[in-house]
Amino acid sequence: MNTSTAIAWFAALAPLSISPGPANVLFAASGAAFGVRATMPFCLGTNLVCILQSLAVGFGLMALVTERPAVAASLKVAGVLVLLLLAVRFFRGAAATARTATPLRFRDGVIVELLNAKYLLIPLVMFSQFYDAQQAGLSQLLALTAALAALTLFSNLVWVVGGRALMALLADEHIARYQGIFFGSMLLLTALWLATG
Repeated sequence: MNTSTAIAWFAALAPLSISPGPANVLFAASGAAFGVRATMPFCLGTNLVCILQSLAVGFGLMALVTERPAVAASLKVAGVLVLLLLAVRFFRGAAATARTATPLRFRDGVIVELLNAKYLLIPLVMFSQFYDAQQAGLSQLLALTAALAALTLFSNLVWVVGGRALMALLADEHIARYQGIFFGSMLLLTALWLATG
């Protein structure tokens, strides 16, 4: 990939990767509540799935989703249900003390990312715009996937650290109690938006 193509790649994919979405809201909430280290298992789970999804898109999974709308509809419904369950978890966390709350796990990251329809848009855009199977083949597919994995991890860490910084600013115990309500509400609104979109 030459320099101008790399700049175009970054300009096209960075806004999609760092924009608010279900996983990024969860990264901010977990970073705020538990810190960077405790959020890493969740982050690793989501990023492992991101890599696998990117490879799947590159190898043609989107053809299946395009040919069978029921698969896409099922993924959408499952994703909305998971977001609603996670919103409930944050609402419950707001009512609990910090000692009883637990950080999201690796498994939670895998589930969230498997059902994150927003993320599938990113490799779809990437491969449709920057992949040339006639000229590069497998090596380019792997290079694009690796570059996207690095960008996604960076974006996730921005949200985790941003959430942690927000929590430091709002360290007042009275305000901190409401962060679960805030992030739970964001997830609930995201789920409703996805359900009606």
